[in-house]
Amino acid sequence: MFCPVCEAEYEKGIERCPDHDVELVEELSPETSRDRSEARFVPLHNIGSPAEAEMVHDILTQNGVRSAIQSGGSDAFSPLLSTTSPGALVLVDERDLDRAQELYNSFFGSDTTPLTGTTFEEDEEIASDDDTDDTDDTDDGAPVAR
Repeated sequence: MFCPVCEAEYEKGIERCPDHDVELVEELSPETSRDRSEARFVPLHNIGSPAEAEMVHDILTQNGVRSAIQSGGSDAFSPLLSTTSPGALVLVDERDLDRAQELYNSFFGSDTTPLTGTTFEEDEEIASDDDTDDTDDTDDGAPVAR
């Protein structure tokens, strides 16, 4: 007996998968088994930070989408632990791209920085715009009559 969701095999007499609460099947067929062929990954989004990319990756994998994260760190852990590292690219299996886009949009819309709201570059641009806006030489702190 097999679970059609996780494909785990169970002894005779067990009729439901305890993890997924679904009825077991006698054997897995092409309709009930997953495609196990090699994945070909394509970009989904370049996310603002590696931590945010990890969150997106978790959401995708929990929903059955094959995904991976590509970042510029020197080892596997540095991009996840560094707050100063640049963003990370979330990759998905090309067969799952439509589903991944649907999931991403349902959670985040078009926001590529789901936790912080802006990228590091956008923050710098906003800060430089704020610096140039304060160039009014006539402002001496006194109230202005209108």
